Formats: sequence, structure tokens, C-alpha cells
Amino acid sequence: MVTIRVDEKACVGCALCVDECPTDVFTFDEKKRLPVVEKPEMCFGCLSCSKICPADAIEHEGIKVSTNFYHDAYALNMAAKLGLAEELETGVTSEEADRKRAVDDLGIRLLSIASVLRQTLGNALPAVGRMAGTTLAAQLPRYQMPASFDEAIQVVRDSLNPAWIIGETTRSNESLKLKVEGCFVRDLCKKEGLELGGDLCILFGTYLLGYLGKVTKSRLRLMNTAQGWKECTYDLEVHT
Repeated sequence: MVTIRVDEKACVGCALCVDECPTDVFTFDEKKRLPVVEKPEMCFGCLSCSKICPADAIEHEGIKVSTNFYHDAYALNMAAKLGLAEELETGVTSEEADRKRAVDDLGIRLLSIASVLRQTLGNALPAVGRMAGTTLAAQLPRYQMPASFDEAIQVVRDSLNPAWIIGETTRSNESLKLKVEGCFVRDLCKKEGLELGGDLCILFGTYLLGYLGKVTKSRLRLMNTAQGWKECTYDLEVHT
């Protein structure tokens, strides 16, 4: 049986593990603000809880983790049709190859999610993105709060890299110009032949603003967006 350990000192009480577990292994103790391993026998080792934990507070024992899944002739033959045979026959996968497959898989999932949210929520899509960014920023552990707005911007810049590479930021009174030089959404749009400014850009653009607003402890109003394949610029109104 899989053994699950929760580091109660590291846990931030976000309850993400409780929500994420597909077999309801955890319950949440509201009084202690801690997850409880209620049904360990239901764990099948998907590691969803430990992967989503922002404090890295969950450990598993009794699980053998492997990234090499193709061992038999049938699987190798199928892999050959996908152009993966040479890599898989060696039994070794490179970090870059793993990253590329993960990005491709994630891209398909994100496009599907954005499409479903647009169909079900319509014009509420930006609100969902902003709320998601705000929620994540609130759950990530902070050992020292930023002392200034500029320091908070740097925290955002460091924590979101390399998904977003935030370049120059210019603030004047209640306005902020934010330049995003690198963006995983832009890369995905280019790969899939999509125009910029679609549902995925809206969802994750507002996600970025929600995250930024929470960390800087300010209310941000998007005034204008200029999107391009080299960089995107956000003109924001800032209220602290």
C-alpha cells in the first residue's frame, strides 16, 4: 500500500490536495487547517496531490516512478509511427524530449479548457482567468512579503519565469506599462497556427493580471493591450 505523509509544518492549508485527489483520499480539518489522509488504501499513486502542493509538503512511499513507458515490441512499433522509436529503443529519454512532449500535451489540454470555458461562461471568461491568478498568488507561500511595488513586480517576474518572461515595466502615478517578452501561450498559438488575442490569450492574460494584482496588493484595470509575436504590452490603471 502507498504511504502518504503530510509535513504539517510546511503545509499552508490551501486544500488543493483535497480538491485534486481523484479518489478522495484526503479530508480537510477546518479547525487545524490541515489535510488528513483519511483513506490511504484508495491511493493508486497518481501523485496529483504532491505535484499541485505549493509548499511541497506531501511525500509518497511505495511508488516506483518511471518516465520510460515503452518496453515491448508492439509499443515500440506504435512509437515508430509517431517518430519516437529511436529515442525509446535506447530506454532513455532526454530532458528536452520529455519537456517537448509535456508542452505538446499541455497545449492540447489548455486549448480544450479555454474552448469549454468560453462555451459555458461566455463573457465571464476574463473573470475566471483573473480569479485563478489571484487564487494561486494567495496560496503560494511567502517567507518575506515584498517591501515595495517594484519589489513585488520582481517577485512576479521571478516566480512566473519561464512561462512568462516579463521585461520592462514603467510606472507613472496610477498607470503601469507591462511588457511580456516571452509567453508560453504565444508559443502555443504560433505552433497551432492560431491568431493572437483568442480565448487562450484572454484566459491567461487575465490570469497574469490577477496574479500581479494580488502580489502587488493593488487593483489593476486593463486599459489597452498590444499583442505581437515578439512581445505583448499591457497598459494598466493601478489603484493601491
